[in-house]
This record gives sequence, C-alpha cells and structure tokens, in this order.
Amino acid sequence: MSADNQILLSVRRLKKYFPIKKGLLRREKGQVRAVDDVSFDIRRGETLGLVGESGCGKSTVGKLILRALKPTAGEIIFTLDDRQMRINELSDTELRPLRRHAQLIFQDPYASLNPRMTVREIIGEPILVNRETQIADLDARVVELMDLVGLDSRYLRRYPHAFSGGQRQRIGVARALALNPDLIIADEPVSALDVSIQAQILNLLSDIQQELELTYLLISHDLSVVEYVSNRVAVMYVGKLVELADTEEIFRHPRHPYTEALLMAVPRISERDRPETYTLSGNVADPANPPSGCYFHHRCRYATDICSTKPVVMKQVANGHQVACHRSRDLSLKGL
Repeated sequence: MSADNQILLSVRRLKKYFPIKKGLLRREKGQVRAVDDVSFDIRRGETLGLVGESGCGKSTVGKLILRALKPTAGEIIFTLDDRQMRINELSDTELRPLRRHAQLIFQDPYASLNPRMTVREIIGEPILVNRETQIADLDARVVELMDLVGLDSRYLRRYPHAFSGGQRQRIGVARALALNPDLIIADEPVSALDVSIQAQILNLLSDIQQELELTYLLISHDLSVVEYVSNRVAVMYVGKLVELADTEEIFRHPRHPYTEALLMAVPRISERDRPETYTLSGNVADPANPPSGCYFHHRCRYATDICSTKPVVMKQVANGHQVACHRSRDLSLKGL
C-alpha cells in the first residue's frame, strides 16, 4: 500500500471563524478564530492524539471533520474505497451516506444518552435510521455490540440511570460502533470518569481498534491519556497547531516551548522524577484579537524580537516532526 493510500483523513488549512455581533442590529464587529489554518493527516489504523488547553479549538476540529459545523475555509478529505471525498464541499444530502463511516464518542456519558431510551433503543437507533438490518434482527446485532464492549446482554432493556459512568460510556462506544465506521472521533472519552475506570475504557478502545481495524482521532487535555493510546500527537494552541510528531518523539524531545510547558505540568509519582518546572506568565491569547507574530510569544521564556513580529508557520525539523516555532532548531527543550 502506498503512502497516499494509507491516509484515511486529510485536513488542509482548516479554519473556523465565529462572528462577534453587537448592537441593536447585531452587526458583525469581529471574529473568533476558533480554528486557524490547521493541517494534518490521519493514517489508517492509527490513533492521532489532539491535545491542548481548554478553549484551544481541538473539539471544534472534531466537529468540523464530522460536519457538525461548517468550515469557514480549508479542505477535509476523506478517502473511502480509493475515492477521495471533500467533506467540506458536500451538501447535506450528499453527506448523509458518509456519516456512517465517521462516528463520535462523547465526553459526558451522562448527558449523551437519552434517559427515556433503553440500551436496545440507544444502540439500535443508528442501525434502524440507516436501515442496516431488519427490525427482527436488531436485538441480535445490539447484543453482539454489547458483548464487544463488555456489557451483559441481560441489561438490554434497562435505562441509562441504572448504569455507572463507565458502563454508560461503554454504551456510547457501542453506539459509535453500530454502523461499522472507519473513523471514530473520541472527544475527551474518559475525562468525566473516575481514574480507576479510565484505564478500562482506554484498554477497551485499544482492543476494539485492533479487532475492527479502526482509526481514532483522540481529543484530550490529559497528556497521560494521549501518551497511553496514541501513535502520534498534535498540539494545539489558540486555534493553531504548534507541534506534530510521533508520541515517543514528542514526549522525549519536544521542539515547541508550549509543548515543553505541558509536559512539565504532567503529575509525577516522585518529586525526584520531576524536571525543573516554571509557571507560564500572562494569559492565553485572545482568539478574537490574537497577537502579532507567534501567538505564544508573550508567555514564552525563550521569545526574541522575531517571535513578536514575524508570523510563524509549521515546518519539518526532523523525519515526521513538525513544529511552528522560530527558534525550534536552536532550543534544547526538556521532555519526559
């Protein structure tokens, strides 16, 4: 298989600007740059971790890929059966057959399940809507999915309130798998769960990925979660990608100061294992009024004059390692 055929999803210069409207006539006075010129590829069978602080735009990227939001600009190319489809250009009618190939696992297992529907109805709904099986065969398919995610089939007709948070998230995973998708976007899939349950859900996702040959985009603010399950990691800051590399490379040899700061904040069992730490100065840049030059320069302890004046672009500094930093080649940053 060629390198191009290994790419399932390609995102190119993706942008999403939300208008700021003020006054009695609600005239547009500005824009919030939630996603600003983001590009990356996801290969078949891999897990790409997308990390960053809350509000950096990572969840918006997931919604744009699923076309829950319409992009302001850019391309989203989904490759299916050797056909490339530009999701951003499709009408709602043209998009509907493709939705079964990309599914979402929600962050909150309590809010994402309809309390008035049974497990059978929740998992079976996408199957019925897409006419994937006959009603007579629905129970068998739902039981098969429940077995796959580790739920007892005796719970088929129970309601969500009867389950724990971890069990509810398993129901959400089963629903995402109902249509045999190629891509699953997992938006903070374990952040609402107890720490003791998080590993179980992550192991479940890994096992299912191997069994069904799935591709994941894992969105998270937790670097330990991303390190555990991801093949590659992309780091976002104020709507922009600032670093992209293999997981081991980015954790051992970060090339962007923001990535270094995130790694320094990872909790350690022993203080002896903790590297020198520092507190980022200043506040996160305003996406409605971003600073000139590098968006991170006013918080960066390595910043020079060029960082505040010249826009920075992603460039490759090593094999498969991309970074958006003017000083990436002369800095020696600390990893884990």
